[in-house]
Amino acid sequence: MKIEDITTEVLNSKKYANVDKNVVARISAEIIPRYPKRKDVIKAVKKELHIIHESFLQDDCYLKVEQLLTNYPGKDINKDESFIRADKEFALKLLALHSSTKERLRQVEEIYQYLNKYIQAEDEVIDIGCGFNPLALPFLENKPQKYTAFDISSATISILNKYFELSGFAYQAAIYDAAAGVPGIRGDILLLFKLFPLLEYQKKGRAFELLNSLDCRRYIISFPTKSASGKEKGMEQYYSSRFEKELPEKFSIIEKKVFLNEMFYILERKNF
Repeated sequence: MKIEDITTEVLNSKKYANVDKNVVARISAEIIPRYPKRKDVIKAVKKELHIIHESFLQDDCYLKVEQLLTNYPGKDINKDESFIRADKEFALKLLALHSSTKERLRQVEEIYQYLNKYIQAEDEVIDIGCGFNPLALPFLENKPQKYTAFDISSATISILNKYFELSGFAYQAAIYDAAAGVPGIRGDILLLFKLFPLLEYQKKGRAFELLNSLDCRRYIISFPTKSASGKEKGMEQYYSSRFEKELPEKFSIIEKKVFLNEMFYILERKNF
């Protein structure tokens, strides 16, 4: 079996057409040795893509975001309270279309008040595996001077860049497969929201390899504490015990904070 053939067939599926070709090729290369039959390889590749990407998408979410953006209220010129309120309300509609960000809606104000302590206006922020996270920027009081968002979906990247342009943020979104390697990423603040489990699912130790390779001053990492169905299943204890046990020594845990559905760690790199 050829990687190119498997990749092409998977990308011809409407559900996975927006996933970056290199991501599909990498997963195909990892799965082909496990199965002798082509149909089993295709099934396994699609299953992995469903778990790490497609399962988080609400029905027609990309189309709905595009439609909402046509009515974007406009960038904040006067920074008055009425605009800020309208901008947040608009952001809530966008965030509700992706299950990962939808889970934060009940505590979105509290979560971003917490993040505001660690993100300053002079910072350069790197957001890996971002999904719809950047659409919550109206809740971030200290807008960083630079923000680069990375994801494996071309549709997500297109939407984010359109949002950045409409909102007046001089930010950028680009394709990047966090499981494939590190493209010399360096910044002040690194965001890894609920990405650790997805990387570890693909290969044990892969998330720590990524963390160990990135060159940033501070790291904000989160884990889900409940399943997609809302059940706890001991996830908080499982993730926290393993993460704290295997965290490389060059990182210090500054703070840990647990919200309804999500647990955050604030790390600093020693001798940065």
